Amino acid sequence: MPGDIATSALARRVNAARILAKLRERPAERAEMSSGDLMDATGMSRPTVHAAAHHLVELGWVRESTDRVDGRLSGRGRPSRVFSFAATAGYVLGIDIGAHSVRVVVADLRGAFVAEARIAFGDPSVGPEQRIMRVRKLAVEVVRTAGLRDEQVLAVCVGTSGPVDADGVVQQRTGIPGFLGVDLRAALARDFSARVCVENDCNLALIGERWRGCAGTSQDVVCLLAGERLGVGMCTGGTLVRGQANSARDLGFLSLMGDYSRDDGIARSVRERGASLVAKVAARGAPPRPGTPGAELRTLTDADPRRVSARDVFEAVRRGDLGAAGALEEGLEAAARAIATLTMLLAPELVVVTGAVAGAGDVLLPPLRRRLTDLVPRVPRVEASPLREHAVVTGAVRLALDTAETDYLDPLAPAPRAA
Repeated sequence: MPGDIATSALARRVNAARILAKLRERPAERAEMSSGDLMDATGMSRPTVHAAAHHLVELGWVRESTDRVDGRLSGRGRPSRVFSFAATAGYVLGIDIGAHSVRVVVADLRGAFVAEARIAFGDPSVGPEQRIMRVRKLAVEVVRTAGLRDEQVLAVCVGTSGPVDADGVVQQRTGIPGFLGVDLRAALARDFSARVCVENDCNLALIGERWRGCAGTSQDVVCLLAGERLGVGMCTGGTLVRGQANSARDLGFLSLMGDYSRDDGIARSVRERGASLVAKVAARGAPPRPGTPGAELRTLTDADPRRVSARDVFEAVRRGDLGAAGALEEGLEAAARAIATLTMLLAPELVVVTGAVAGAGDVLLPPLRRRLTDLVPRVPRVEASPLREHAVVTGAVRLALDTAETDYLDPLAPAPRAA
């Protein structure tokens, strides 16, 4: 008898898990499945489907209604029982901490963003204690803005630069001042009872690209995070490449290739070269004639090198400024060499340029592809990310969803009850 009871309980659990999986697979716009739909999808009998679905309704992961499937009347006769995944039964938090800003997103269990906020650090060299304090404050504020309580947040994922160990401590070098040795997991756990995971931002950008970016069908991918600094996430055969101590993304080899370093991101390099160009043009005194190299960039920045941004350089290139085009090509050199080296080592099918600079893909990608043609015999497909500055936080949401699935959905733990 005890064995029969155990077998029965296990069967109920397996059936409930199968029903939940089918409901979670449905897109939000077609979330509902009738009893008949679930019978067809699982091969279970009607009583088995109803028993499993009822258990999931009691746990809080599934909602039940009648008469309508996908917003339509289900037909004549006895009303059909209709079920859908309760995507708002819990939420996750994704956090992207950078040297210049932090972005926080609250998402439901389908990954839909329900609240988002970003703040910039006026001083990028702000100390780690103050930076973390502002991150914590923003995270708590975003959760409250979404109208949620702490227990409704099922998982938190934090992205940061530099290798991160299994305990959530930043290791080796990092692009954020003072973050070496900082325990981000412990810091964020002060405000949230849910499990907090910490991951390198380049790895998260890659995860985000494979989930909702342009790398969804690619198994061998290099994802270049290329704003103020260069960082890379890699996967081969669909598996994230971590290496020893999670440090496989180290682009320190660029320092061996002349005047290039890991910190020379595309945005920084282009901005610095653009500022130099404006300074040279401004030093000539009289405004240059239209069409003169640097003239458009000078106009966009009021001849002030301090006002030059990478966006200004990109726009000047669009306007046909040959001087700005030269600054752009020079600014792409470190990225091109990094991609070329990784291409020769890993032979990726796709390279994704991500971060805010991806918004300039129309002017950035053609010279980058041309330079790669000079450096490697076989150039991979190179694309600009549609996620842009949301790539890291999107990956953080995906990893938080995976954590919530492991902690709550897989074991069929009860969902937190709404107030």
